Amino acid sequence: MRVRFLETADAGALRSRHAGLTAALADRLAAAAEARLLAVDDALAPAARAALEATGAVIADEGTTVLVAATRTQLSTARAAAPPAIDALLSAFDRAAGTPAEWRLRGRTLALRDEARVMGIVNVTPDSFYERVDGVADAVASARRIVAAGGALVDVGGQSYAHWNRRVSADEERARVVPAVEAIVADGLDVAISIDTFKARVADAALAAGAHLINDCSGLSDPDLPGVVATHGAGLVVMHLRGELNVREPERYVYRDALAEIVAFLHERTERAVAAGVAREAIAIDPGLEFGKEPATDLEILERFGELRALGYPILFASSRKSFIGRIFGRPAKELLVPSLATAALGIAAGARVLRVHDVAETAQLARMMAAVAPNRRASLAIADAMPGTPAAGNPATPPAVSP
Repeated sequence: MRVRFLETADAGALRSRHAGLTAALADRLAAAAEARLLAVDDALAPAARAALEATGAVIADEGTTVLVAATRTQLSTARAAAPPAIDALLSAFDRAAGTPAEWRLRGRTLALRDEARVMGIVNVTPDSFYERVDGVADAVASARRIVAAGGALVDVGGQSYAHWNRRVSADEERARVVPAVEAIVADGLDVAISIDTFKARVADAALAAGAHLINDCSGLSDPDLPGVVATHGAGLVVMHLRGELNVREPERYVYRDALAEIVAFLHERTERAVAAGVAREAIAIDPGLEFGKEPATDLEILERFGELRALGYPILFASSRKSFIGRIFGRPAKELLVPSLATAALGIAAGARVLRVHDVAETAQLARMMAAVAPNRRASLAIADAMPGTPAAGNPATPPAVSP
């Protein structure tokens, strides 16, 4: 039984996507701020339906999907009559209400509850679309800058996935990536090292060199990769992809319900990883902005990003200076800092806890500022008596010049 969380911020948008969203369901959601809308993609047992309706929860059928609008109290009350089915609803409700506390990587654990963590990009490729490093020494220097700017992870990539770039062999990619990993490890930086690859052979060599996780942008296209990750006890990012890397086929990038399809894909692929031995606590997911999508779908993912929380995994967010933003603004990658930060803020607010970015210092400040709003963080903040640069009391002896 698979249960999805449906974002309820915009009832009009929900109605346009879900014919089964009846007035009674919408009224229930509007009447109780703590209510959530869940979608059951399998049949809901009659006993569970009756138990839920007895508590005041509202249920509607939408083809083979069952929509349930309920509060946690209603779900808990109904559980006594139909525990197996209601347990699945309760789990999805709780996952949608929060974010995982941590992400377990090889040899380290990344705390996620209080603040989103920043993953800086280190591209050891000659053809990356934005910012690349030149050699091992430059890779180490880049990793140092990422850590100094507040990054908790570095993502080392040896293959560009842009459709205008060629696919490189595993041997060539490994020759680019492994020396960089070895050098970063030898430098002693306190940082988690991620490898942006979909090839099991590259992943195996990089993990043997000291990397902590694999960031697979292909949705586990290499069937051997999960087993490699499991053998090394490493972390794994599973990304949604429609189509193939290094190939652009916009005619295929059509979705009936984008988030439902992305969630179903990620559910199936993460279960595949778990079956291969990867620990659930070591898995994160990525909806794959721009990978097999056109800008309208990317924007829909941003709008409905919170629906990914029902899968229960940490969510990686990667929109930094991507071309869908450039296509919206008609600007090149070098001019996309501000809209990239805006999308990152949307992702954090919706539950993203790892941000893969080019601009580490700016994104780390954004993440820290958004975390400061939380009540538990506000109470423990160290706040200076005055902002640095604030003038002393009274007017300065020499007023600053004012331009006419």
